[in-house]
Amino acid sequence: MLSEASRRAGHRPGPKPRLSRAKIVQAAVDLGIEQVSIAAVAAALGAAPPSLYRYIDSLDDLVTAAVETVFAATPTPSPERGWRAYLEAEAATRLDLLTRYAGLVPEGSSGLAGIASRRFEQLVQGLMGLGFPVAEAVLAVDAVVDLVHDGAAQMARLRDPAEPSRLSAAMTASLELYSPGVRAAVVEIAEAPREHLRRKLGIVLDGVAARQAGWSGEPTSESRHR
Repeated sequence: MLSEASRRAGHRPGPKPRLSRAKIVQAAVDLGIEQVSIAAVAAALGAAPPSLYRYIDSLDDLVTAAVETVFAATPTPSPERGWRAYLEAEAATRLDLLTRYAGLVPEGSSGLAGIASRRFEQLVQGLMGLGFPVAEAVLAVDAVVDLVHDGAAQMARLRDPAEPSRLSAAMTASLELYSPGVRAAVVEIAEAPREHLRRKLGIVLDGVAARQAGWSGEPTSESRHR
């Protein structure tokens, strides 16, 4: 039986939890990277918050490791099917990550920015392997990444966090500012935001194809919109 002093100190009966850096990082991923705190991860693992610092240096270290874990589980797509399918696959993967892990890769720290930069570099190298000049590869990847991140942020603002089946108060208020025809079109977007983002991506990739025709001297089969 625990002594009164032990109970007052908050000691729990039974063996102490076995911790490791991998377990701590995975707990951060499971909790949601955007909501990670040392206290929350410790509670999820049944451990005291100070004990985590035997395995991590800081909260920033933990978040960076969690982001690295997520990206390690989602490698960049293969360029074998051509540049358009390559960028479409990255857009789909990135959107899935951003919707499952809201706030993924907030580039406020050098560690997170470094992770984002490494993936960006890999994507650019993939396009260069398909014959893209470096400037065109950077432009194409940057356009797709910006589009997806902006689209994910818009999707997060569409719904009421307390009741996801309803539009958010901000979105509902903004609809009142549109004329009936525009309002109907915006409502369609709100009801199918992924399809809307897919169509926007198509416009961007059509632009990439048009530019490719210019610098390559002749259109390729991928210059046509699928």
